[in-house]
Amino acid sequence: MTGGHKRGRAWAIFSTSVALAFCGAAWMASAWADTHRPGVSVHREEKSPEEIRKYWTPERIRQAEPAEMPVVHPCDGLKSALHPSCW
Repeated sequence: MTGGHKRGRAWAIFSTSVALAFCGAAWMASAWADTHRPGVSVHREEKSPEEIRKYWTPERIRQAEPAEMPVVHPCDGLKSALHPSCW
């Protein structure tokens, strides 16, 4: 091979590598935005503590059913691609 062919091949490999890196980065960014992040949500109660205590009578407390809680899997979303323990 001549010097020009080697240089052309090197540029082709380099530009392909850069293009793949940019595509990978774009894919990771889009995957990051799409991940569902279950966790803690905050709801501020607008009633006074006294009104809340009046509402939660002993009978209401006995009849109350627990709310369904979200299940968080440690390897959901982007972590599955990045964290070695998820591979």
